[in-house]
Amino acid sequence: MKNKKGFTLTELLVVIVLLVSIAGTTIFGIDEIANNAKEKSLNELIKEIELATDLYINDNSVFSKSLLNGDINEKCTRVYVLQNEGYLDIDLKNPVTNERIPGNLCVTSKLNSDGIIIHEFKL
Repeated sequence: MKNKKGFTLTELLVVIVLLVSIAGTTIFGIDEIANNAKEKSLNELIKEIELATDLYINDNSVFSKSLLNGDINEKCTRVYVLQNEGYLDIDLKNPVTNERIPGNLCVTSKLNSDGIIIHEFKL
């Protein structure tokens, strides 16, 4: 009986291929998790901006009364107004691109079919 020491080339190649495939799967999985987290953060930021607009519109009842009475169909509130009035942080960044959100973007407020004021913000 021969004493066999070490591994054969085939055994080493199989182990290397398995390790590379595990590493590749892990890297792509982590990347996907990071992208999902950024998208979730972006959606939460949009909700925060829309909520700030709701507070602003409610605090400035002239706008909400105009919408509810049908005097105007929709109201555009700029992000910089919300920032200057203290409803939003001054330095807002898009979590996906890490770029600053421009203050001149509009949050549109209008009535839905149930007569409730809704706000919509798009980047």
